[in-house]
Amino acid sequence: MLAGEVYDFRPTASDADGDTVSFSISTKPAWATFDSSTGRLYGQPTLADLGVYGSISITATDGKASVDLQSFSIEVTDVGLG
Repeated sequence: MLAGEVYDFRPTASDADGDTVSFSISTKPAWATFDSSTGRLYGQPTLADLGVYGSISITATDGKASVDLQSFSIEVTDVGLG
């Protein structure tokens, strides 16, 4: 993604018996915001944030069981490098 663009990712999850699902994250980029009630990861990196943000992992849980999404990376590049 390019610096200055808005990043917005929101996983979907549901629970078969209706329990509330909450989310947690590890290795969150400093420029991003994470909402533990929806799992939404969003933000707008600047040129100061150029680089690769790897091993980002989001977990969904209903308090009894949990599921990890596959880890992923976000690369923030400059317009001239994209």
